[in-house]
Amino acid sequence: MTTGEWIRERREALGLSQAGLARALSIARGWHPRALHRSQVARWEKPNGPEPKDWRPYLEQVLHIDLYGYRDQTPRPAGTTAVEGVDPVDRRAFIGASTVLGLSIAVPPASAQGRRLGQPDVDRFSQRLVDLRRLDDYNGSAAVFPLVAAEVHALSGLANTGTYSETTARALLSLLGELYQFSSWIAFDSGNFEKSRKLAQAAAAAANQAGNRTLASTALSELSYITASSENPREGVAIARASLTNAPRDVLPAVEVVLADRLAWACARVGDAQGVDHAMGISTDAHDRRDQTAVEEPDTVYWINRDESQIMAGRCWTELKVPAKAVPVLEGLTTPYDDSHAREVALYQSWLAGAYVGTGDVDRGAHLANRAMQLSRSTASPRLNAILDGMLGSFERYKEAPSVRDLLSAWR
Repeated sequence: MTTGEWIRERREALGLSQAGLARALSIARGWHPRALHRSQVARWEKPNGPEPKDWRPYLEQVLHIDLYGYRDQTPRPAGTTAVEGVDPVDRRAFIGASTVLGLSIAVPPASAQGRRLGQPDVDRFSQRLVDLRRLDDYNGSAAVFPLVAAEVHALSGLANTGTYSETTARALLSLLGELYQFSSWIAFDSGNFEKSRKLAQAAAAAANQAGNRTLASTALSELSYITASSENPREGVAIARASLTNAPRDVLPAVEVVLADRLAWACARVGDAQGVDHAMGISTDAHDRRDQTAVEEPDTVYWINRDESQIMAGRCWTELKVPAKAVPVLEGLTTPYDDSHAREVALYQSWLAGAYVGTGDVDRGAHLANRAMQLSRSTASPRLNAILDGMLGSFERYKEAPSVRDLLSAWR
């Protein structure tokens, strides 16, 4: 079955006309409701029609389907799954899980006799994911990816062969979405941009299938951050706005902080200072509400706090080449990590170094840059290495200064 056939089948199942789908996609992307015309939907649905490309994450969000990995597959008839009360499309999310990570791993066929799965299995996988997130803080992405891949393989194998209730099915799908989202981050930190985008899209699709709008929104925001950090950042703004639009009305403040901070970064990457101010205002308001009410928060946002948001603000102003705003923000922080979190501390030092270079204070900038380079030896993060290469390049025009000459001779 082609992508276009999947779109048409799912659209009709949801009772949407082509015009209705076009409107829903426009809203999801943060555009005017009539921005996308029904004729574009019609072109996608034609035999041998064009691929939706940039519209893929929004189609997955609106249609509650994972288009990545579904092409040229034929839907199985109802009644072929052992999952009680869950449409067969959910089962396919587990069947294709390992291939989404680009792994050639054989998952047992759905006809295999698996055991009954329940909350203890969900809790066990959840705790392992918590542990992997913390491990990434210390070891870096290159060392963690094989462990994450093993978890996806284990979860997909059990879910593909086991039996479970609808409640457990949705919990397992949410877990798969979280694993995809974490894998997306790992791929991004490893310098694999295309894989990280596909994994973020898969995370949003799995979350939507599970009915988990909060997870779907954070997955979209991760996709926006990845896109905004690329060489073509403009679409990142639309995706970031869509992540806020998709969030439930009662979204937790901590989640809203993450969504707003990533919108700020996307705006900074396209030179929109007013957009940065607006997004940071949303973030500050959400922090204030978070401080007033103690609630249980998902582990997906365990890392966010006011210092992290201030670091993002400083990065945004540095990106916008407004060092007069960036330096006071970054200088006023005590980095929320010690040197055991080498990647995070090195990133913070590099951003502050860049802000100092922007003000012409190359001696302090060179001191911090040297510190960042030393810390980078303790972590496996290709993304960090690329950022540090760019940081060193910003010193080239000051290479006659003694501190800069020493820095470049040591690390170039």
